[in-house]
Amino acid sequence: MKGDPVKRLIRKEDTVYEVLTRYPELKKVLQDLSPKFKKLDNPVAFNTVARVTTLERAAKIGGVYLREMLYRLNDALGLGDEYLSLEKAAIQESLRSGEALKKVGELVGKRSPESASTGAPPAWVETARTFPTMDLRTLAEDPFDRVMKLAEGVKPGEGFVLVQSFEPIPLLAHLTQRGFLHHTERIGSREYRIYLIKGVGGH
Repeated sequence: MKGDPVKRLIRKEDTVYEVLTRYPELKKVLQDLSPKFKKLDNPVAFNTVARVTTLERAAKIGGVYLREMLYRLNDALGLGDEYLSLEKAAIQESLRSGEALKKVGELVGKRSPESASTGAPPAWVETARTFPTMDLRTLAEDPFDRVMKLAEGVKPGEGFVLVQSFEPIPLLAHLTQRGFLHHTERIGSREYRIYLIKGVGGH
């Protein structure tokens, strides 16, 4: 697996050991997502537990969202857009099969041009700083349904602020499709503030 000349999409059934043996640089990505992954620095844990722990299981252990973790890992390899495209196709297929309507939009589209985690904030952000704030870091469950319910009640010119330990790209892609602009500010190593406003033209 070492020296793999072609980068392969990382999937939930891959083990932590397989992924990090093929792409050692991804250990930092995991550790940035959750401090629990610091245990991967222990050679004994890496050569035992990591061999039988799938990424799906690792996400539960680390307390992170599986799709976000998979996106981060694939994006670090330059495969983020490919991963999002496959997830979008899978969601569309599940809808055709009549499964889990709520899954639509969890991961759709590519990174939005309205994502501005670097550079000067657009003018509307000053207004957005007064909007209600939801800290997603305090939620035990996936926040998708709660955020979508909040978004449904937002009128043009209004919005809200999300606080998370990472920039939730897939969630923001769906909100963009619902007419929201967003701007992300990194406050600290585990704090991102995402400002969202609905129905405002320009930045």
